[in-house]
Amino acid sequence: MNRVALKTEIEPQQKGSVMARNKSHQEGSVRLRGNVWTLRYREFDHDRRKWISKREKLGRFKNRKDALRAAQPIMAQVNERNNSPAPRKRQADIRFREFIDGRWKSYTETAKHQPSTKDSHNSLIKNHLLPAFSEKMMREISPGDISEFFDKKRSKVSAHTMHRFYGLLHLMFDIALQYDLVEQSPVRSKLHKPQMKQVEKPTLSALEIRNVLASLPDEQERLFALFLAVTGLRMGEVLALCWQDFNASASEVVIAHTLYRGRLKQPKTEGSQRPLRLAPSIAELIVSHREQSKFQAETDFLFCRPDGKPLNPTALRTHLYKAMDAAKIERAKGQYGFHIFRHSAGSLLYARSRDLKLVQSTLGHANISTTSDIYVHLADKVISEGTEILTEEILGNRVQTAPKKRRKAG
Repeated sequence: MNRVALKTEIEPQQKGSVMARNKSHQEGSVRLRGNVWTLRYREFDHDRRKWISKREKLGRFKNRKDALRAAQPIMAQVNERNNSPAPRKRQADIRFREFIDGRWKSYTETAKHQPSTKDSHNSLIKNHLLPAFSEKMMREISPGDISEFFDKKRSKVSAHTMHRFYGLLHLMFDIALQYDLVEQSPVRSKLHKPQMKQVEKPTLSALEIRNVLASLPDEQERLFALFLAVTGLRMGEVLALCWQDFNASASEVVIAHTLYRGRLKQPKTEGSQRPLRLAPSIAELIVSHREQSKFQAETDFLFCRPDGKPLNPTALRTHLYKAMDAAKIERAKGQYGFHIFRHSAGSLLYARSRDLKLVQSTLGHANISTTSDIYVHLADKVISEGTEILTEEILGNRVQTAPKKRRKAG
């Protein structure tokens, strides 16, 4: 069995102690049940003066060693409660770093966070939170400590990062509160929550988009950028498209995945996972692109490198920046990546239709509040108008023909 035996040590009663029993020390036992490690231990009921066997989930770990490491801070709390004459009036002494390695790690293993969210949290913890709070006891971290942390970071990081700090710390101490590790959270909304200013997102006009497309030197990259511009899809969603996601007869693509750091994962939200109708002219370009591609199998990527792997996002951005410079479009750092096509799509579509629900449906926002507070129903036929409007706005009356199939030399 995948378990480690329960180990209990009884220490001699100290002189002058009023406890009616000897002190105990347990290491607990871990066992793999399915794909989740569980921890078994005994807890002393001080009211009834009896031992009670307990078991709780630790989470998913690579091996027994990692599970035992996660169990250590939990067992430290259990042993303290067992040996305490008044366990309900005392909080467990656990350091911030022990909380991160124990309860927080357990929580993140079971929480349904996107890989990008987990990576973001881990980066903030490693580079900012641990250096500031590592050796502090959880129950001793005060609102003043949180304020001091925010004061030091405010001039060094962006407002967006400050908001991420607040959200992560708020969540952490909420978890700690539910585990009775702290009496109350030191993170206070009126003291610490950053005020986010609404900044208008940069967009491109239809003419600017056409100029950028014309400045891209590679035929496949031009089609990739055009596809982003007329669909409003996220870059990762288009990079993840395979031929099985494209229905030529229906002029439709199904958004089933997104690409994150070279790996396929679920789209950002439930609303992102959807079918999307294409303008017939765009569907024809995709059909022609497939005819010229060396990778035409159902599981091959629509847009790929010579080895069949999806296009490299870093290289794509470099080429996009050069195209923008050639089109004489001034760029602001961190604001003019491929996501600008998505913002531009929303702006162009609303300017033409004045229908916020149509914009929401086309862009695949999970909540209408992301686009507007208005709720109206749209049939699939109406939703398909979104990409057609964008195609007409960007391409105008220009006839977009599919490139001729290359002839083999000889």
